[in-house]
Amino acid sequence: MLPMPRRRAQNLPEIIQILRQQAGFSLIETILVLLLLGIMAAVAAFGISKVVTGFMTSRGSVAIAGKGQLALLRLSREFRVITSVTSASATSITFVALHPPAVASDPPVAKSYTVAKSGNTITLNDGANNDILVDQVNSLTLAYYDTYNGTSQTTWASSRRIIQMTIILNGPESSTLSFTTRIAPRNI
Repeated sequence: MLPMPRRRAQNLPEIIQILRQQAGFSLIETILVLLLLGIMAAVAAFGISKVVTGFMTSRGSVAIAGKGQLALLRLSREFRVITSVTSASATSITFVALHPPAVASDPPVAKSYTVAKSGNTITLNDGANNDILVDQVNSLTLAYYDTYNGTSQTTWASSRRIIQMTIILNGPESSTLSFTTRIAPRNI
């Protein structure tokens, strides 16, 4: 702390001379400055850690959202070309899909598929291959409709024309991401 001069300085040269007589900071001033710097550093570190945590959470959510959207797109494309449904429930469906041939002069290829949740994955099984479409799956729910605004059913019938698929994935920090779409197969 600055000692109080006995008389009041009247001009700039006197003020400069009084300030030059000061020897430095007192121990209490130094401790207070260090304490304030420590508090400011702790607050800044807490804020930065929250920003980094938020960034990591959003990055994980984006990666999982991409997986969910790709699985939904793949299944939507398969469901659009369904010609018949062999069996269906609220958690799995077995169907025959008609795919274009590799060579344009060949006839279309009909293939049987099963979509189901297996453990924490959704698989697309064609009899020869069991493709994992997405992992970190919480649930797969299928609903079937006669009309777009109709009542949902948990089983397939010949009158059904629309399939609704909901995939819920486990996200970062115990969050879940839900993806839902409705598909009207073209060949039914």
